[in-house]
Amino acid sequence: MKKTALTVAALLLAAGAHAQTANHGNQPHTYGLLSLGQSRLNVECGGLQSCDKSAVGGKAMLGYGFGNGFALEGGYANFGKFRASSGALSVSGKPEAVVLGGAYTADLTPDWGLTGRLGAAYVRTKLHAETGVLSGSDKESKTQPIVGLAVNYALTPSTRLELGIDATRAEYQGERTNLRMVSLGARMAF
Repeated sequence: MKKTALTVAALLLAAGAHAQTANHGNQPHTYGLLSLGQSRLNVECGGLQSCDKSAVGGKAMLGYGFGNGFALEGGYANFGKFRASSGALSVSGKPEAVVLGGAYTADLTPDWGLTGRLGAAYVRTKLHAETGVLSGSDKESKTQPIVGLAVNYALTPSTRLELGIDATRAEYQGERTNLRMVSLGARMAF
């Protein structure tokens, strides 16, 4: 029993020492970010019987931290599927984006950080409409600015829990509408 307790204690000490050396914040590192959350499409729904301006969205990003707080990030964001209907007509929209940008993380304490993001998003907006037996689809892609702000908490030296908001625009036939997503996810350095 004593040997088992000593072995477990030695393993915990070794893991703690490894975790301390695995802190990637002050040295160049690669990381991944996965998050899931609530998206909101800022549209007017006057005259429609039903209009769902909220959806479940998520993002997957890869980043390279330069070790001084600055990072380069790229990835994919899906803002979910929004629906509206009036009588026999139903319309759905699905905005998604390929994102490339920069990020800066300021350490507030050893465990807490604040990350700002600024970049470009190639936003593709897919629309689908149905009325009775007739249906049609179309899509349009535009490059839009994207900004984000997140607060993060270090669970381990290489894993952070992140709560953030990202905002960009979707555009279809010259009509722009704002998109935002509040999400919770994990950022893991490797």
